[in-house]
Amino acid sequence: MKSLLQLQANRRQLLVGSACTLAAALTAGTALAAEEGAAFTDSASLVLHDPHIPLAAGLEQRLRMNGARIIALAGDPVRMWRNELGELLAPRARLLGVTRWPDFLVIRGLAAESRRHVRYQRLDNETGALVWLIA
Repeated sequence: MKSLLQLQANRRQLLVGSACTLAAALTAGTALAAEEGAAFTDSASLVLHDPHIPLAAGLEQRLRMNGARIIALAGDPVRMWRNELGELLAPRARLLGVTRWPDFLVIRGLAAESRRHVRYQRLDNETGALVWLIA
């Protein structure tokens, strides 16, 4: 008969098991996020785009065909939110963004002030661009 100490998992076993579980969850989540991201581009009403980050070849045209308005992130995001973006965001508007991390943090905070929250976010490791949706 094994003692209670022998039946308990040690720290290494716990960490390995947790890492495997997390990896499986992230793999499943990445596949789902890619599908959700495609759906978000179809329903976005405003797109905030950092001009330093190139968009995919047909993405800009596809967004415009779906009725989205593309706004270049130029200057201070706070001033843009208080002036131009704030006026354009209707109660049901969905704001899709392709920006860098610091700009996303500022915009996420401004959106939270008006009870809008992040619904999707994904970091592209190659370009450093963060794709996000606030609704």
